[in-house]
Amino acid sequence: MTRSVVGAAAWLALAAALGAQVDSTARDTTRRDTLARDTLPRYLPVFPEPTPAGPLPRGTRYTFTADSFAFSSIQTLADLLARIPGVYVARGGIMGAAEIVLYGGRGAAGLEVYWDGVPYLPLGRDSVFLDPARIPLAPLERVDVIVLPAALRVYLVTARHRSTETTSLVGVATGEASSANYRGAFLRRWRSGLGLGLVADYSNTDGLANSSSTAFHTTDLWLKAEYVPSPRAGVAYQILSSSWHRNAGPVTDDYRSERRDAILRLFAARRTDGLGPRVDATLATTTVAKDTAVGRRTVRQGAVTLGNAWPRAHLGVTLRALDAARPWQLEADAAWRPLAGLTVAADARRARYSRGRDGTRAHVAAGLALVAGLSLHGDLAWARDLQSPLDTSDTGQRTLDVAGALRWERRRALLELGTATRDSFTPLGRPAGLKPLGGLGPAPRTRYLTLHGTLELLPGLRLAGWYFDPRTPAGNDFEPPRHGRVSLSFYSKFWRVYRSGIFALRGEVAMESWSRGRAGRDPSGAPLELPGASFGEANAELRVAGVTIFWIQRNATLFRGSYVPGLDYPRRYQVYGVRWVFTN
Repeated sequence: MTRSVVGAAAWLALAAALGAQVDSTARDTTRRDTLARDTLPRYLPVFPEPTPAGPLPRGTRYTFTADSFAFSSIQTLADLLARIPGVYVARGGIMGAAEIVLYGGRGAAGLEVYWDGVPYLPLGRDSVFLDPARIPLAPLERVDVIVLPAALRVYLVTARHRSTETTSLVGVATGEASSANYRGAFLRRWRSGLGLGLVADYSNTDGLANSSSTAFHTTDLWLKAEYVPSPRAGVAYQILSSSWHRNAGPVTDDYRSERRDAILRLFAARRTDGLGPRVDATLATTTVAKDTAVGRRTVRQGAVTLGNAWPRAHLGVTLRALDAARPWQLEADAAWRPLAGLTVAADARRARYSRGRDGTRAHVAAGLALVAGLSLHGDLAWARDLQSPLDTSDTGQRTLDVAGALRWERRRALLELGTATRDSFTPLGRPAGLKPLGGLGPAPRTRYLTLHGTLELLPGLRLAGWYFDPRTPAGNDFEPPRHGRVSLSFYSKFWRVYRSGIFALRGEVAMESWSRGRAGRDPSGAPLELPGASFGEANAELRVAGVTIFWIQRNATLFRGSYVPGLDYPRRYQVYGVRWVFTN
């Protein structure tokens, strides 16, 4: 038995040696090891964009990507909207002060904001006006602005991470008045379709003595969990928590607020290419608390959207339920391109409000492409609707607004000349963040002239600007005559010592100016005069791979004036810092 065991062991050792001699060549690296872990990043499906589906007429939509407003002087949503022709940003001061966006002479009704398709409602101390400066940009990847004759519809799209490669961000900024900003982000997707996103943003400033720019601090947190296994279905849940405190000053009130928005979204589609039928469902809850002027308040929203998309058309219907002041809304939108150069889009809404009130609005836009880069587009908006459903005295107003423009667009130049007629309107309420402002006066029926364009003077050197003029001697409230903004920017990736595409340099100087106009009424009802002003700014950004170094200077022209009478604005206010985006 011992000899047998030893013999068997010897044969096994010899067989192993022979096997090793047979496999004596180098390892075959071309053969795929199916058991090895695949470390290559994979791109996964994401939620459909919660923006109006096209096709839309050319010139009616402005799109800002995350790169476009991160690689510029844009720090708040109000800064971004200031790029739209005719927008006036009533700035109460530097970081932390109110920045109320006014457009079309409509007061609060001139701005609608949607966060991932959910209406971002004004709540808390000010339940009429939104302060866009308090809406964080850090979690966003895209902003779409639909321009109507007398209103802006702003669609905010949160980050939709596509790759299984982890992405992180660290940002640090500082500036005058002990201003500071700290930002961090973490985005991760797994091959199963699971995803996690986290963004934290903290800002503070000590303010300026004896001014409207008082001490301020804010904390914004965004958390998102999602499961999108295929382009046909997905579910996502996100929480946006914002808390901030603005100290009292000579012309400002002590203002504290905490807001939390929670949104659950689901979608199901028949096809994977974005065409065909699709259903979307949304449940949202918004809670505002810790305001010393008002009590805690919670609003719940729900919406179901049924839509169908074709290669040249789209149709959608949405049933939305909000709070007790807005029990339900029925919305519809459609777009169609029957011919290669003709585009037609329309949307309508029927709403039921408390105390037996209701409202209706409709909007139609059309665009026609001509020869040699020329095109026409026009809008007609009709409404008989409320401004503030929470105001029981609001019985609604009827308006009819019309706008049209001629557009010429080539590879290095764009020029658009337009006109609009806006109906008379009486805005309600007053912005709580602008204490010297008691309210806005009625705006009469007015005709407007608009002009905007861009011109590439040299490769990388671009001139851009817009001009807006209400055809009335003194304009309307915060619609001064001869209002314009012009900028000269330089952008290049010329430094070839780095690998192509990872280096970029951008610099910009801009000027916003307007003539004498009106600025609403003071708390006693007396009219306020808006003096003529010219504010300049400069900024520079240097990017190497994922590192961006930036510098921004406001009121670089040392102008002694303000955007709102009674609220000052400092000269040469500077902010500078660095942001670092890295993967894996």
